[in-house]
Amino acid sequence: MKPYRDNTKFTISFDECTLPIIEQISEGMPGGFFIYHADGDEELVYINNAMLRIFGCDTREEFRELTGYTFKGIVHPDDIDAVEASIQSQIAHSVEDLDYVEYRIVRKDGMVRWVEDYGHFVHTDTYGDLFYVFMEDATERMQRRMAELERVNEALYTAHLREDYFKRALLYNAVSFVEINLTRDEFISASVLNEDGRVQNLFTYMGITPFEKYSDFTRFWADFTEAGELDEYRRFFDIERLIRCYENGEREQIYDSWVTDMYGRQRLSHYLFFLEKNKHTGDVIALSVAKDITEQVERQSLLKSALRQAETERLARNTFFANMSHDIRTPLNAIIGYAELLKGCVGDPGKVGECIEKIHISGEELLAVFDEFLKDNLNEPARAELTEREYHLGELLREVEKSAERPIKAKNISFRLDKSQITHFSVEVDYIRLREILNQLLDNAVKYTQAEGQVSMTVSESAGDRKGRGMYRFVIEDNGCGISEDRLEEIFYPGRRGKSAIYNGMPGAGLAVVKSYAETMGGNISVRSKAGEGSVFTVSLPIKYPMSVSYMEHESAAGEEQGGEEQKRSILLVEDNGINREIEEELLKNLGYRVETACDGVSAYEMLKTAEPDRYALVLMDIQMPGMDGYETARAIRRLERETVSGIPIIALSSDAMEEDRRKSLKAGMNAHVSKPFDIDALKALIDRILEEKVE
Repeated sequence: MKPYRDNTKFTISFDECTLPIIEQISEGMPGGFFIYHADGDEELVYINNAMLRIFGCDTREEFRELTGYTFKGIVHPDDIDAVEASIQSQIAHSVEDLDYVEYRIVRKDGMVRWVEDYGHFVHTDTYGDLFYVFMEDATERMQRRMAELERVNEALYTAHLREDYFKRALLYNAVSFVEINLTRDEFISASVLNEDGRVQNLFTYMGITPFEKYSDFTRFWADFTEAGELDEYRRFFDIERLIRCYENGEREQIYDSWVTDMYGRQRLSHYLFFLEKNKHTGDVIALSVAKDITEQVERQSLLKSALRQAETERLARNTFFANMSHDIRTPLNAIIGYAELLKGCVGDPGKVGECIEKIHISGEELLAVFDEFLKDNLNEPARAELTEREYHLGELLREVEKSAERPIKAKNISFRLDKSQITHFSVEVDYIRLREILNQLLDNAVKYTQAEGQVSMTVSESAGDRKGRGMYRFVIEDNGCGISEDRLEEIFYPGRRGKSAIYNGMPGAGLAVVKSYAETMGGNISVRSKAGEGSVFTVSLPIKYPMSVSYMEHESAAGEEQGGEEQKRSILLVEDNGINREIEEELLKNLGYRVETACDGVSAYEMLKTAEPDRYALVLMDIQMPGMDGYETARAIRRLERETVSGIPIIALSSDAMEEDRRKSLKAGMNAHVSKPFDIDALKALIDRILEEKVE
């Protein structure tokens, strides 16, 4: 052991003659007294007879054998390190070199006792550093003190446990909570949250005599429980079951029950039991929390209903987009395929022209799909206008028949096309929309007709009206699987068609596109069908007859007369995409316009600002451009001082296709808004009209 002091203040003369004197004095003491070396093995120098009594020894030889006659042998092995550290610290900071420690000892009979140790450190000339110590058995006093500490600890633990319970009860927004000692079947406390939001005694609140036993209280509430739930109610609140749940580690128990409250209302109560054990008494205790969840359950029911509706809409939307994918991929496949064929058609002008025409038609078909998609899904007003040109109806019908030729032959279906009731084959019609209507209906008829079945298309014409239109009826009939009557209305609304719908698998907008096209063209579509008996789709459309030859010649002559003027007109094309700029420039030049280009809004503004008067007749303006976009450029042009430039017609030519985009273009000062990809003939007509209005 390290020395307790480097410079000892207290020195006494201690030799062999001194021991008899100490012995005479200490033997009459009621308590123990011993002296031991403060260093080395801490060997004992002297003990009095009271030490033998304290350790239960009859002779000093027994004491020596029990303790090894050292201080370390006196102290309980588990306490020695703490005791010596305490003594050393006390002596180091004590002026009188005194210390006091409490520790356990082990008697000869094995009994563990507590002792108090009062020590004094001294330095002697003969024996060096010594401790002489007074010892007293303090077991009974320590037991009383520890019992008091146990009582305080139990009270603190109980308070902590209750505080924890109440915190959790508040977290559950409980309206009442009851503390129960399950082991003793008795209440600890019973509280309720009254109408004023204050905690009140449960029994006082209910106006009933307090129950002594918790089991009696649960039997009382059984009279307010629905008859059909009584068995489950009794099972849940059974005290023995709750104690078993605690022993099995199931510390939280939950139960919902319909009860009749004190006002006669049917309420759904949610019970939650928190189970714990008092560590000092061993009793299983519980906090029973009750909560009225009637409104909560009703809200959850509404939420679940809303979630089911949302899930239905999600599935419908997924179905719609899956179908749309088919509609988009079909024309894309045609465009890519014909472009590939075009590579091998060099030197065959006829074949090249045919491929180009097919690519053009497929591109218009793809554009029509997007137009309908935007209109149906973004609630935009129908933006695309009809593109009516003169076509031969017989050629269109042959093309439709040819498109279905392969699946018809593959299923060996009998197909009949009846056009005997047509009087006027030459018509002005939106070829793309009419072809799509017939293709869709014929494709569906073939797809849902079994092998060896029958499909027919009948076209008839009735008398024309004063607007120069005839009413044409297209009837597509099959003897396929048909459609159940309760699903007939759904087939025209892709958002309602689920995976089990008979007509699932049609192109994206499917029959919805057919219906939309028919209505856009001023007509309608109807259906008659029965499951297992086939379907009959009828499309009625008012279709224009061509204008007279003389009028057409007049229009052609007028066009020739204006040709020279158009060639003199110059257009400023503003487009940041190089490929688009090249294509648009060539298309405009093919129409006879002179074209100059600008790659962004800033360049266009500078070109107009410094241009000679009447250098440009019109500006075609892209919208999404770096630096200064089309809207900013248009506003800047309108602010120029020279009227010949600031008043120049500006047409937005942009991939922004929403109605909101059109309004923004007009608000920025542009004359019109055309979305890409555009119809070159329609664009020419718009340019000509705007330029004519400018001349007037």
